[in-house]
Amino acid sequence: MKQLVYILLIPLLCLMSCQSEEVTSQNAKGMLDLTLQRGPVPAVSTRAVAEGLAVTLLNPDGTVYKEYSAGNVPSKIELMADVEYTLRVYSPNQSTWQTANDGKGEACYFGETTVTVGEDEIVYVTYSVPMANYAVTLTLPELFNDLFKSYTFSLSSGGRNVALQEGEKAYFAVPDAFSYKLAATNNDDKTSQHSAIEYPDVEAGKLYNIKYVYGTSLNAGGVDIEITDNTEHEDVDVKV
Repeated sequence: MKQLVYILLIPLLCLMSCQSEEVTSQNAKGMLDLTLQRGPVPAVSTRAVAEGLAVTLLNPDGTVYKEYSAGNVPSKIELMADVEYTLRVYSPNQSTWQTANDGKGEACYFGETTVTVGEDEIVYVTYSVPMANYAVTLTLPELFNDLFKSYTFSLSSGGRNVALQEGEKAYFAVPDAFSYKLAATNNDDKTSQHSAIEYPDVEAGKLYNIKYVYGTSLNAGGVDIEITDNTEHEDVDVKV
């Protein structure tokens, strides 16, 4: 009889041990050590998480696992082990960036990547969050304000019209092309202007610098200076 009891207890203990190991495995966690930077060119920052960015971690089924508002994102986040999460990082101005700065807009950031940690593992992730829109700025030639007493530089894109002064920036959505036009009145009250010029090949994360240079004047005795344009673009880190 005692031998029968021992035989029955052995499988029961094995079952309890297996269940205990299964529970431990289901509750296993790891740590995500997160560094966020604004792109496309990483910003130099002393903070592990750049200011002005919010974070949402999504489960594999798309439901929210954890969510942090801008300014409250920790540098270390505990995750369940062996689960592939979607890391969504964004600036909180997704629906308002076009109307900011008196309609000139501001930079907007949005990006997603996947992260997974192992049990009791620390995974270090540095993520450069892409800029989702693009910017346009104006550069005038030297002595322009000495020769012209006023000017109007206008931009149009996606149904928005923006007037810029030199050095200011306007932000527009991809893939909407932009058109630009400069009208200037010289000191003799003569106005020079060109028809709107369209720049169609825009990319997110670019700064398009519209540079104007002096052309050859047909009126050598006056200051009626023809204006031509030279469009350049370059990668920039435009901060929110």
